[in-house]
Amino acid sequence: MFGKLINLYYKLKYRRLDKRVVICKTAFIHHAGTFILDDNKDATIQIHDNVYVGRFCNIHTGSKVSIGANSVLSDYVYLSTLSHGLDPLKGPIMQQSSFDKGSIILGENVFLGFGVKVMPNIKLGDWCIVGAGSVVTKSFPEYSMIAGNPAKLIKKYDLNLNKWIGINEFNR
Repeated sequence: MFGKLINLYYKLKYRRLDKRVVICKTAFIHHAGTFILDDNKDATIQIHDNVYVGRFCNIHTGSKVSIGANSVLSDYVYLSTLSHGLDPLKGPIMQQSSFDKGSIILGENVFLGFGVKVMPNIKLGDWCIVGAGSVVTKSFPEYSMIAGNPAKLIKKYDLNLNKWIGINEFNR
């Protein structure tokens, strides 16, 4: 079963909620967010400088979730490294032990649109932009714009032209 449950409320008074949850003082956590950490000592959540976490965000981990500086998680974003046991011979699903499937690492200046879901074992590089409602099932490099279910690369930022280039244009 899932371990410790930490509910976050509007304008946190404490920046270190637990030795395993570290939130930089310049981060803003909106109301009704939920952080769930598995009981193991390696489960950590790190929220770096100037991060904005929107309303009703859920972050669940049994390993590590790290959100880089200046990143934005819009409302209803879901990040989870945990999975339920699904063995029919071991009883009801909610009575089975959860297990971790790998860390989630978000680089700096990452933007996750409304309702984005990020699955386990994902790394998004700096300046990744994820469209609303997307489900991220694999990692993407820096300067990627992704969208869909599952999320796919739709644009890359061209540092020479200083603009986002559609994939069809980028491959010309």
